[in-house]
Parts: sequence; structure tokens; C-alpha cells
Amino acid sequence: MPTSRTSTRLDGGRPRDAGFTLIELLVVLVVVALVAAVVAPSLSAATGLSRMNNERRAVVSALREARAQAIVTGRSVDFTAVDAARWRSGDSTHRLSGSLTMSVDVPPAGIDDDGLRFIRFFADGRSTGGLVHLRRDGAARTVRVDWMTGHVRQTQ
Repeated sequence: MPTSRTSTRLDGGRPRDAGFTLIELLVVLVVVALVAAVVAPSLSAATGLSRMNNERRAVVSALREARAQAIVTGRSVDFTAVDAARWRSGDSTHRLSGSLTMSVDVPPAGIDDDGLRFIRFFADGRSTGGLVHLRRDGAARTVRVDWMTGHVRQTQ
């Protein structure tokens, strides 16, 4: 009685060489290219949102630092929107990265004679209050400054 099975091969019983055919390699390359084409825009969008979140954290940090500086020094400190891509806090100026833009909503007391918008922090911690909006390709992030307490909060 035979102990192993034998199969009938069309090629006369010779074992096939190990490896991949050209067709198999081309199919794999096409699949990889399709996946890359679908994933690349998502990665680009994620990078843009990451940049926006980093900038929002920088704005929050600058606003909180301005408030702390006002309390410590006993003098008012301003956070000023110089233009859509730059802001100034105290003596330092910061430029937004990439295609990010910024707008600041403030009450009339937060607009100077040149039309620049600012949020002023007072020695007792209060502020003039306002909203700082960061935008990029339809996505937006907002930072809120409470006028009564001067507290800075991140919102969506």
C-alpha cells in the first residue's frame, strides 16, 4: 500500500521554480499605487490640522503668558493681531506657518486707531476679551478669552 500521494502534473512532474511572475509583481505594484493615491491626501490633511493645532497651542500659550505678565508686572499687556498671518504679544512677534490665517473678534474697546485688533490683559487678571480664529482650507479652530476673568480656553 502506498504511503504518499502523488499528483499528476501537466509539466511532466518537474517542480516549479520559486519566485513571482511578472504579472504578479505588476498587480502588487498597482495595488500599492492605488493605496498610496488614496492615503496621500489624508496624510496631507492630517498634517495641516496638526499644524493648525500647534499654532492654536502657541496662541493659547502667548495669551496666557500675556495675562501672567500683566499680573506680575502690574501693567497692561496686549495680544495684537498685526495682520492675518502675524500676531504680537508683549515684545515678541510670531508668524503663522503655512496657509493658516487668523482673525480676531473683539469689542470696540479692542480696536486701536490704526484698526489693529487686540486683547488687553489688565494687572488684576481681567481682559478686554475676544475670540481668536485660526483657519486653513475650511477647517477652523477658536481660542476664547473671557473678559471678566481673563481665562483663555480652546474651543472647536
